[in-house]
Amino acid sequence: MSKEKALDFLSKAAEDQQLKQRLQDADHPNELVNLAQQHGYEFSSDHLKQAIPAIQEKRGFFGDLVDAVLELFGPNHDDYPPTGVQPFSGDPNK
Repeated sequence: MSKEKALDFLSKAAEDQQLKQRLQDADHPNELVNLAQQHGYEFSSDHLKQAIPAIQEKRGFFGDLVDAVLELFGPNHDDYPPTGVQPFSGDPNK
């Protein structure tokens, strides 16, 4: 149920340029949840995470919001190698 509320909020943000900008400026998932609450939508960051596949399927409608939401739920750094394996930093002779 709350996943649908998250999708409703993101749909509203996709159509409202000012709200869209505030969402894109968020630095933490909880900021996005608080912004939604200010607009009358109640859901948790977990519900928002559950909505990610649905907004990815409709990238044409949601546009830049998809990237903004994915960035909030991604790792805190981007130093992962393309293969997803961390570089070896130990002594190769051991």
